Amino acid sequence: MASAGSAANAAAAAKFWDYFQQQKEAINALAVLSKDDASQKIRDLDSSLREAFIYLPPYDQKRLSKDLDELRGQHHQQRSTSKQQGFRFKSAVAKPNNALATASSSVTAAASEQPSSADSDGQASPPATGPSHKYTGISDSWVGADMLSLLGEVGTASPTDCELRDITNSVVDLRQISHSLRALNCHRIQNSIVICGPFAGSVTVRDSNNCVLVLGARQFRLENSQGVDVYLYCTSHPIIEKSSGIRFAPYPAELQTPRIEQEFGTSQLGLQPNSFDRVDDFNWLKRQASPNWSIPQASALPSADVWSLLDDTSKPREKLIQALVATSQERE
Repeated sequence: MASAGSAANAAAAAKFWDYFQQQKEAINALAVLSKDDASQKIRDLDSSLREAFIYLPPYDQKRLSKDLDELRGQHHQQRSTSKQQGFRFKSAVAKPNNALATASSSVTAAASEQPSSADSDGQASPPATGPSHKYTGISDSWVGADMLSLLGEVGTASPTDCELRDITNSVVDLRQISHSLRALNCHRIQNSIVICGPFAGSVTVRDSNNCVLVLGARQFRLENSQGVDVYLYCTSHPIIEKSSGIRFAPYPAELQTPRIEQEFGTSQLGLQPNSFDRVDDFNWLKRQASPNWSIPQASALPSADVWSLLDDTSKPREKLIQALVATSQERE
C-alpha cells in the first residue's frame, strides 16, 4: 500500500507533467509570433521544472529535462534560421561560441561544465540544464562563496543552481551567491555546516547525517537523513521522508544582516509567514505528532557568540563544528 506521501508526490508529478506539455505547446505557438517572448517562456519553464524536482521521480526528471533541452535547441535553431534569412551578405553567420567555466581549489572543489552561447544579435542564450555551482568531495575545509564565484559572476541576474555532494567535516558558506540561486541540492553531507541566505527556490537534502543547515527558501525537503538541525525560513510546509532525529528552528536572527534582510525582501520570502514548524513527515500517518522531528527549546539554541564564528576571519572550522554540530547530537 502506497504511503500518503508517495500518493501526494505521484499526484503532483502527474499535474506537473500535464502543465509541462501545455507550456510546450504554448511556447511552440508563441515562437511564430515573438521569439523573445518564447525565450522568456522557456526560461520560466526551466525554473518551474527545477522547482518540481523536489517531488518528480528520477525518470520524469530526466525525461522532462531532455524534452526541455530539445525545445530550447529547436527554438535556437529557429532564431538562427530567421536571422540568416534576413541577412543581406553572403558571408557565413558566425557560429555561437561555447565556453566552459571550470574551477578548482585546494579544497577539491569540482565545477560542473557550464556552456554558454550567444545568438548573432549578441543576446546570451539560456544556460544548459545542470548546476552552475557544483562542489564535490570536500573534506576538512572551509568553503566560501568567494571560491564559488570562480564559476561565474556573482550577482548575475540569471538564476542558477548549486549542488553540494560528499561534504565531510567542513563549513560551506553560500551567502554570497544565495540571491542568485533557484535551487540547492545537497547529497551526503556529513558532520558539516551549510549556510545559505534566502532565495525564491527549493532546497533538497538527501543521505545526510549529523549536520547543521541554515537556509531560507520557498520549499524544503529532507530525505533519508538522521541527526540534522535545520535553521529555516520556509514559506511552505517543510517535508521529511525516511528521516529521524531532525530538529527545526527559525532562521537565526543573529545572521540577519542588512544584506540578508534585503534578500528576504527581494526574494519576497519575508512577505509570507515562516512555516519552519509545520513539518510534513511522509512516513508518519498517525494523528499524533511525529517522533522523527522536534523543535528545540529556546535555551538550547546557539548563542550569538556561536553564530559570530561564521564571520570570524580566522575561519575557526573545528571550533564552529564543535559548537554547532557536536553539541547538537545530544538530542533533547
